[in-house]
Amino acid sequence: MTCAILAPAGPQRSRVLATLHRDERTESLETRQILSATFLGHIIRRAQIEGFEKTLKPHQLAKLPPVARRGQGADEEASPGAKLGPENVLDRAVMEHNLLSASKLYSNITFSGLGVLLSLTPGAAEQMARTMIQQGRLRGTLDQVHNVITFDQAERDTEAGSSNVAAAAGAAAADEQAEEELVNAPETARWDRSIRQAAQAVESIATRIEALVAASA
Repeated sequence: MTCAILAPAGPQRSRVLATLHRDERTESLETRQILSATFLGHIIRRAQIEGFEKTLKPHQLAKLPPVARRGQGADEEASPGAKLGPENVLDRAVMEHNLLSASKLYSNITFSGLGVLLSLTPGAAEQMARTMIQQGRLRGTLDQVHNVITFDQAERDTEAGSSNVAAAAGAAAADEQAEEELVNAPETARWDRSIRQAAQAVESIATRIEALVAASA
C-alpha cells in the first residue's frame, strides 16, 4: 500500500489504488485514511500526511536532487514558502497526486495558481506538469504566453463528467478491468462508481470554495 501511494501519479497507480481500496484487509491498516484520500482523488494537504510520514522507512523519504528548471519567468508571483521542487520522495508523490487531482477539478489553471496548490513556485509547477504530460501521466497543454495549463476535456468527461482520479484515463487495460467488474459484480461496480462520484463532487465543491475564499482574502 505504501509503495502504491508513493508511486508516480498516473493511470497505472490509479488501478493499483482501486484494487487495494476494495480489499477488505486494508481497512484495519493505519494508512487506510491516506489510501482512501488518494484513491478518491482528494487534494491532499500537508497535515493529512503527517501520520503516514511517520510510518515510512528512510529510503522512502530519500532526498531528491535539485532539478534544473525552465519557465521561471512567472516565479516572481510565487507565494511565500513556495518550494523550487519536491524535496523528497513523499513530497513528489503528494505533489504529483495533487496535480492529477487538479486536472479532474479544473478545466484550466494558471501556473501561479497551480503553484499555490502544490506549494511550488509557478516555474516549478509548470515543469512538473510538463514532465507528467511528456510521460503520458497527465493530459493537457501548456500555454507559456499566458502562463496557463489547460487540461484535456475528454478526460474530465469520463464517467458522465465525474472527476474520478481512480479511472484509468482512457487506458485499454482499465477499460477491460471495468468491463470485467460489470460482468462479475455489476452491483458492486455501480456502487463503487457512485461513491467515487459523490465523494469527488463534494471535494470539487470544497476546493472551489477554498479557492474563492483565498482569492477574496
